[in-house]
Amino acid sequence: MFATSPKNANYYLNSHRQTLISYYQTLHQQSLNGQYPKFRGRNVIEHSVYTALEPIKKQELKGALVMSYFILKSFIKYSHLGGVGVSGVLVLEAKGKKPRVFYLQFDGRYLSDLEVLGIGSELFAYCVLPDFNQCILLGINEDWQ
Repeated sequence: MFATSPKNANYYLNSHRQTLISYYQTLHQQSLNGQYPKFRGRNVIEHSVYTALEPIKKQELKGALVMSYFILKSFIKYSHLGGVGVSGVLVLEAKGKKPRVFYLQFDGRYLSDLEVLGIGSELFAYCVLPDFNQCILLGINEDWQ
C-alpha cells in the first residue's frame, strides 16, 4: 500500500498512525473536559472542540496549539515566502452530509511531503491559534525509537 523504500512521508506516517490516533483520541477527550496538555509551554486543544468554543474562550487560547486530524482536500497556494495553504475536512466530520472545510498554512518545506501524501490523505497537524498558521505535520520524516 505505501512505499517502504526509500523512507518518505507515507512510510513514516503509516508507521506512526496508531500512536497518533491514540494521542488524538486522548487529546479530544481531554479537550472536551477543558484539560489542555502542554507542548513546549503552549496549551494544546483538539480542532473540533476549539471551533465549538465561545469567542471569549477562543480569545483565551490565542497562541495555543490546535491539533487537527484531517483529510487533505486541496492545495490553495504556494510561494517561497508564504508557504503552502491547504484545505481539509476533519476526519470526525468527513462522513457527515456537509463537513466544514477549513484552511491551514504550512511552511514551504512541507510542500513535497504534502504532494507525496496526496489529496485524500488523513493527516495530523499542530497549528498556532487563532489563525491556524505556522502548522507542522506530525508523524512524518521521523524515527521514533
